[in-house]
Amino acid sequence: MPPVSAAKRRARQRGSAMIEFALVVPIFILLMFACVQFSFIFFGYCNAAFAAQAGVRYAIVHGANSSSPCTATSIANLVTPLLWGAPKNSVTVTTTWSPDTSAGSTVTVQVSISYKTMIPFSTLSTVPVGGSAQGTILY
Repeated sequence: MPPVSAAKRRARQRGSAMIEFALVVPIFILLMFACVQFSFIFFGYCNAAFAAQAGVRYAIVHGANSSSPCTATSIANLVTPLLWGAPKNSVTVTTTWSPDTSAGSTVTVQVSISYKTMIPFSTLSTVPVGGSAQGTILY
């Protein structure tokens, strides 16, 4: 077998490098897209936890004995603008008081968000995230 010239060897190496590049780049782009998507979902989780804490802080100082007692609607109206970047139609704010809204009772605020994923070849169409906070009513 005659020896292969240096020019032919370089041409073969360039061809194999292009094939390797064509195989690796789509997988790399898919992984990067997934990382970005899941970072948005993690941001939503942190944001829901913060919003739930803000709702509880509002509720514990606006109990039945307060000059302006809070309701589930007022807490939802306070919490919803704090959810930056969350799809507004997929946000649920649930407020429960145990046993009632008087001082010494417990208030729980749960915030849940349903994110639609856009990751190709994934079985996850939506990812639910949420946060919850609980406190004792002071006034």
